[in-house]
Amino acid sequence: MKGIIVLLLFFGLSYNSTAQKIASFGKIDKEEFALQECSYDKGAPAEYLLEVAEVRYYFTSSDFVNETRTRIRIKILNEKGLDLANVRIPFYKVGNRHRIGDIEGYTYNLNSAGEVEATKMEKKSVMEQKLDEDFDMKVFTLPNVKVGSVIEYRYDHSKRNSLEIEDWVFQRTLPVRYSEYNVEIPNNLEFTYMIRRTLPVKETTEGIRQAKRFIMTNIPGLDREPFMSTSKDYLQRLDFQLRSINGQPRMTTWPLLTDLLLDNENFGMQIKKNIYKHTELPASLKNISSPYEKLTTILNFVKKEVTWNGKSYFVTDEGIKNALEKHSGNSADMNLLLISLLRDAGLKAYPLLVSTRNNGKVNVTYPFLYQFNDVYVYTEINETPYIIDATNYSNPPFLVPWDVQFTEGFLVDKEVGKFVSLGDIQHRFRLVASILGEITPEGKVQGTANVVAYDYAKTERLRSLRKGEKNYIDEYFSSAHPEFQFDSLTYKNEKNDSLPLENLVQFHGSLSTSGDYLFYSPNFLMELEKNEFISDKRFTDVEFGYVQYYNMFTTLRFPAGFDLEELPKNIRMIMPDTSISLQRFVAKNDNSISMRYTLEIKRPTYYADEYPDFKAFYTKLFEMLNEQIVFKRKTNAKP
Repeated sequence: MKGIIVLLLFFGLSYNSTAQKIASFGKIDKEEFALQECSYDKGAPAEYLLEVAEVRYYFTSSDFVNETRTRIRIKILNEKGLDLANVRIPFYKVGNRHRIGDIEGYTYNLNSAGEVEATKMEKKSVMEQKLDEDFDMKVFTLPNVKVGSVIEYRYDHSKRNSLEIEDWVFQRTLPVRYSEYNVEIPNNLEFTYMIRRTLPVKETTEGIRQAKRFIMTNIPGLDREPFMSTSKDYLQRLDFQLRSINGQPRMTTWPLLTDLLLDNENFGMQIKKNIYKHTELPASLKNISSPYEKLTTILNFVKKEVTWNGKSYFVTDEGIKNALEKHSGNSADMNLLLISLLRDAGLKAYPLLVSTRNNGKVNVTYPFLYQFNDVYVYTEINETPYIIDATNYSNPPFLVPWDVQFTEGFLVDKEVGKFVSLGDIQHRFRLVASILGEITPEGKVQGTANVVAYDYAKTERLRSLRKGEKNYIDEYFSSAHPEFQFDSLTYKNEKNDSLPLENLVQFHGSLSTSGDYLFYSPNFLMELEKNEFISDKRFTDVEFGYVQYYNMFTTLRFPAGFDLEELPKNIRMIMPDTSISLQRFVAKNDNSISMRYTLEIKRPTYYADEYPDFKAFYTKLFEMLNEQIVFKRKTNAKP
């Protein structure tokens, strides 16, 4: 990624004021109320005028404390920004080691005389709520907030016996005028930091102890865009990782990181647990000679015996033995258990650190451990690699899980440790629809469709099907085509990894009409009903996550009382780089129309600087897909 900088921090223990003179907390200049919109991000519902955090370490009589003081000031520009007055601050509650405290807040308004009135938030407004098993949150609402208000609040986040520095994100979904991060570290600790940026960052070093400050200004908001990977891949940000303690290196190279992980009780030591002989697997595998069948048998055993608890991380919660006994565990519990069992069965298997699509891409230049958020299984059979996540109940072993498609994973092993490219272009998102429809004299349409989903199209549909058949019909049929009713659905091969998922559905509905004219849209059941790429500008890459192939065959019969007024022409469209192609064949035979649409997308990713050409092609593509077949009732025809 452009704009990544890796540097080292050497700091002592001192504590200074901010590097630039900024308005004091509780004070505001009247000029701020003249602002009607954000000059560098027009149309934004609010602007973060100020976001500052200061990190320091200090010692108490019994603890080593890492404390971050954060201050935020926001201007509300229109009604959509009013919800920013409702503040939620999550914190880790396990072990009572984290604390959010010293919360203060103000709301500033201009009164009828044009003078600033400050309303202080009462301490009783701050409440604490449970978020989940691991996190609680502080909750409060700033008072008297309306369009034109300026709100601000500050709080302390302290962590006992914690060495890690919180990462800092300069950019938000809304624009930020001024963002500053101040870090000050004891001289017996050494950190590495990584700056991900495309905008300028001012860095200053101050004082005898060399406290470091990072400042960024006028940062436009980053909106969620269709088919983007995750905001983390594009946000202007700072990431930190501990490098050494008292001069002793921690994770300065990938081999050193490998050693630390393999010696960790909640990671590498779990793989060495003697679990295999206490399971039913030795008997189950006794007469199986195929390595792949052994793999699937062991994988199905883990999925059957351990239910995923919904948590993903690269170290265990329970430990693989306890997870097996309790029949529940996090992703590391399940995947490290699978590795242990595969090895005991004589198969090669290794832990693979991954960063899933919603966590962001990995920077391979420096061993930042916490850029990974999960561990998967890497195994080889006859030199063919398999990437497996035991928590993914829909994905067969031969498909790279979609949430790590076209990313880099780190194989954790002293002998063969390396980065592994996880892209899979052999398997596609492939969808084939065969439709037989008939139009009635009343202008109704009815028929049957057989929709066949292969590879990634199948895994996506199986995830939906696991939530129930009603959810599945709503997601893939009813919501996409509200003008139709789907009377029945039968499907097969949902439990057979080697065969596609077949869906046979009956449907009926009404054609769109205008006077004597009736319209039928051939773009039916292809999952291509809506063009997502309509914005004129795009900041992020388009990431589909797989290559794609769509094929639709339709036979449509119409009554003798209808004349065919307009029929889409045969056509072939090809992207200049040949990565996208659409072919359409349409023919009339008596009172029947035959159609074949074939769309192929050969690239999983289109870069932001290619977007103008990509958008122009996609606009034309959807014009072709959505061309209607037009009928006209004959003058003497009766419905």
